[in-house]
Amino acid sequence: MNKRSPIYSVNTQCRDCYKCVRHCPVKAIYVENDHAVVSPEACILCGQCVGVCKNTAKQIRDDLPAARLLMQSKLPVHASLAPAFAAEFPGVRAAQMVTALKRLGFSGVAETADGADCVSRSVADYIQTSPKTLHLTTACPVAVKLVTHYFPHYVDALTPFLPPMLAHAQALRHAHGPLALVFIGPCVGKKHDADLNPNLLNLSLTFQELRRWFMVKGIWPADMPDDPDWKKPGDGAYYPIEGGMIAAVERRLAQAPTPHKDVTLMTVSGVRNIVSLLKTIDVASFSAPVCIELLACEGGCVQGPASASACTAKCRVDVLHYAAPPTIQPQPENDIHADYHAEPVEVPVVEDDAIAKVLRELGKYQPEDELNCGGCGYDSCRELAKAIVAKHAETAMCVSHMRQLAQKKSNAIDRALPYGLVVADASLLIMECNERFAKLFGETLTMAYEARPGLRDADLSRIIPFPHLFRHVLETGKEIIRKNITVDARIFSVSIFNIEPHTVVGALILDVTESEQRRQQLIDKARTVIQNTSKTVQEIAFMLGRNTAQSELILNSAVEMFAAEAQDDHDEPRLPIETP
Repeated sequence: MNKRSPIYSVNTQCRDCYKCVRHCPVKAIYVENDHAVVSPEACILCGQCVGVCKNTAKQIRDDLPAARLLMQSKLPVHASLAPAFAAEFPGVRAAQMVTALKRLGFSGVAETADGADCVSRSVADYIQTSPKTLHLTTACPVAVKLVTHYFPHYVDALTPFLPPMLAHAQALRHAHGPLALVFIGPCVGKKHDADLNPNLLNLSLTFQELRRWFMVKGIWPADMPDDPDWKKPGDGAYYPIEGGMIAAVERRLAQAPTPHKDVTLMTVSGVRNIVSLLKTIDVASFSAPVCIELLACEGGCVQGPASASACTAKCRVDVLHYAAPPTIQPQPENDIHADYHAEPVEVPVVEDDAIAKVLRELGKYQPEDELNCGGCGYDSCRELAKAIVAKHAETAMCVSHMRQLAQKKSNAIDRALPYGLVVADASLLIMECNERFAKLFGETLTMAYEARPGLRDADLSRIIPFPHLFRHVLETGKEIIRKNITVDARIFSVSIFNIEPHTVVGALILDVTESEQRRQQLIDKARTVIQNTSKTVQEIAFMLGRNTAQSELILNSAVEMFAAEAQDDHDEPRLPIETP
């Protein structure tokens, strides 16, 4: 099969809450790279993880597009409607629901309760003739997976018949010939049954998917007229209620032509209750047949994980009213025998030394260190350690370990910080501070810190001389970064930032008095050097100017003297030059 598993994970929406791990009754969810992933091989499809995940990281496969595509096929498409619809659609008559489904395009609509009648008869007959003393009977695919996966030694106790959904599908195909068939109900597990039996059932839709389909098509079942062809089903309509199957089997036994055996009939609902029963049951102590109905959902199918609304007492009453009065409908002689096989989930064997090593990594050296808080999703610290060794979990899932680790990191950072660190609430009461902060403001505060590390609930406005800066950040939300504050003879570098705007602020405070004094001294010395240099330059300029002026006078005098001599030479008469 290439289909996605009926329940799957969306990693991008997983928020590391491990709530699904806590609620998974068989721990079929493992954590990988901080994401909780459903293991298809180990999952029993109870749907509890889907119901508790508020981030919708666990989702049910959407088969509505496939159903709408199926309507375009050449084959007539019939619907098998689970009797739990009476609880899901209160106030809607069965005949109205049939009309609404036909408006969606279904060629025919029949109730799965007809298949349940066939199962009731077969189970009653089987109990009468079987030499076994324990019979586990169920219409619930989740309960079947629980037995075959986790209690394989009880597989032979399962009554060997198809569940009502598949028995009904078989009967419809025998009656109508080639057709496409869609089951509609509140169960996720039936999607898997449909995947495994495509020769009987094409698809399984949930009530949630049906509601969406009605909305898309603008169909409101309560406004539909009654379908004239609808016929009331038999006592299989009781199956959605806890004990409904057993009640139907009991009526069949009572109407048997020969006196029936002394059979003890009982019902157990809820996965954890079934697990508890199967762990403690003692078959050897049974002197007469015991038939136990198993239902994964507490209260029955009306509490199915894919119901669109929560089931109330009225929902149960609606189903009981719809099913009454009990009748036994004649059923065609169809062979609904089924073989169930053990499919045990491999449980890794973990050595005690490996568990002890992981526990030490989690900071649990003594039994009293094991809090068994369940925050990781496992019932005990040892169970978590086993899962970590099997690579089904991660150390980060241990809440107490991560808290201790975070505290150690925080303490190390606090010690290494050269700053005083303080966190305060809107009333300026200290929520946390480090030792350096206390030392910034005197010996008295340091002694108080030693007596009560963190100074929780101390009034910050009585400790620091500039509480108005904290109030400003709390009121405006505007942070202050590296602002120097002078208090008496001391200078503080202050950064105040938002942790939760208008509610919680933090501050880093550093005494920079010495460094600021040194910086001021350096500035003063630099100014002195600049002034001296400027003065020297001016003196040099003055001397150069004076020398230049003197030189100019001397040179001008020399020029004038030479110019005068040259003029005199020009004015004297020249003698003729004799030639030889």
